[in-house]
Amino acid sequence: RRYCGVLQGDWGFSSVFKDNVSSIIATRLGLTGLLMFWVMAVMVPVSLLIGVLAGMREGSKLDRSLSTFSIATTATPEYVSGVILIAAFATSMGWKVFKGTATSAMDEITFENFFLPVMTIALYGIGYIARMTRASMTEVMTAQYIRTARLKGVSFRNVVIRHALRNALIAPFTVIMLQFPWLLNGVVITETLFNYKGFGWTLVSAAGNNDIQLLLGCSVVAVFVVLVTQLISDIGYVFLNPRIRIS
Repeated sequence: RRYCGVLQGDWGFSSVFKDNVSSIIATRLGLTGLLMFWVMAVMVPVSLLIGVLAGMREGSKLDRSLSTFSIATTATPEYVSGVILIAAFATSMGWKVFKGTATSAMDEITFENFFLPVMTIALYGIGYIARMTRASMTEVMTAQYIRTARLKGVSFRNVVIRHALRNALIAPFTVIMLQFPWLLNGVVITETLFNYKGFGWTLVSAAGNNDIQLLLGCSVVAVFVVLVTQLISDIGYVFLNPRIRIS
């Protein structure tokens, strides 16, 4: 009976923060949502651009360079890239917000405050989405209708923009939507590293201080976010790819 209210929205009282769990999660989730917004705003356009440029001409120098960058960023976890960024930018540049250590990024919304946390999370996603986009773009560029368009005299630019791009972005859409559950894992590390008191930081604090009520509430929210993003991904994929629609 103790845990029945968790599924009904009655998450109880936090023994650490001395407040209702629902209000704590709402506040912290809003802060994490702001961070995730900037991560997606950077990650999605950059990764799609890299993937399309690499996939347009498979085997070229540009393709090899961008693929190497994508593999390197994908192979670097957040706790490594975060420390590297802090050492490279905060220590060497001496920004007042980051004086060689991971200080708070919650003071105000500025470039200096959000640059390092956003890049720490976005770098891995950029490499992963770029690799998926490149693979999809490479497959589309070898399709029969692309070769037919080229034989008809359509310019390479028009072939890419009008024929290849839309079909090549179907698979990356699913990958992008699947980044939301991954971002919940990424923010746990990044928010703890940069002392950003969002959802991930709250989850770590609840686990470290044995705050069972808050931990249960965070777990329910995390599961809900995963289910919703999976549902949106499936529905969106149906609209983007008419071939799999059920008549």
